[in-house]
Amino acid sequence: MKRCIALLFCVVGFATISNAQQCDKKYKLKTERVVTINADSTEGEEIPFTVDITMAKDSIFIVIVLPDGNTAEITGKHSSTVCKMNADYTNGTIEYKTDAVMSSGGQTRDAKMQFNIEAKDGKMKIFGVPEDQPGEKICFIIKEKEEVK
Repeated sequence: MKRCIALLFCVVGFATISNAQQCDKKYKLKTERVVTINADSTEGEEIPFTVDITMAKDSIFIVIVLPDGNTAEITGKHSSTVCKMNADYTNGTIEYKTDAVMSSGGQTRDAKMQFNIEAKDGKMKIFGVPEDQPGEKICFIIKEKEEVK
């Protein structure tokens, strides 16, 4: 019986370590499109932004190029992570709660953000929403994903 309990702890411990390692990768992502998300969870209006995202296990960095050429940035440290992603980031989800700073036009503001990464059959989308404005949900549809070592 003690042996079974010890084996169970080893299996649970290994599963926890394996799960943690699969969400430890760092990626540079380029968007194909950026769209708003309607209240009924359907895609809304397309936003003419060019966006580059660097996501890591503990942080996110987003550079947004606006149609007029100006840029905005969102940087943040993740305060919590729920990872249900496979090792090559082609299927699964990651949920981040992030303490973010938004910068644009020389002004900055702090925001609590939630980022949900969804991958299905190799296609990846990132949903971002400020916690104090749940109706302002944006979807970044990813066209390129490059792992950073």
